[in-house]
Amino acid sequence: MNAVELLREQGIALTDLRLEMLEILANANEPLSFDDFHLEANKTTFYRNIQLFEEKGIVSKSTLERKSFYELALGAKAHFVCDVCHKITDFQMPKIKGKVKSVIAKGVCDQCDEEA
Repeated sequence: MNAVELLREQGIALTDLRLEMLEILANANEPLSFDDFHLEANKTTFYRNIQLFEEKGIVSKSTLERKSFYELALGAKAHFVCDVCHKITDFQMPKIKGKVKSVIAKGVCDQCDEEA
């Protein structure tokens, strides 16, 4: 489903900014913070739109060390967060009984471990 169809299905008005935000998220390989979007829009406009996407179940939010990260809500997610460089990478979601939205594992990534 493309961004236009997704917004229409959710009853959300189409704007250039909303389409751009969804395109950025669709092309991302990892969760993104506000700074990762590199948008012309101000923070207030961004957060108002991202909150609407969350409420409609389009986007999921993770908060790590008081910073919010966003990604398309396409099922359960598993992320590894490096304690040194703070890079977020996806890993295979373990099979867990129950309704799990996300799993966050923390530690030191291979690159930082080699540099230590």
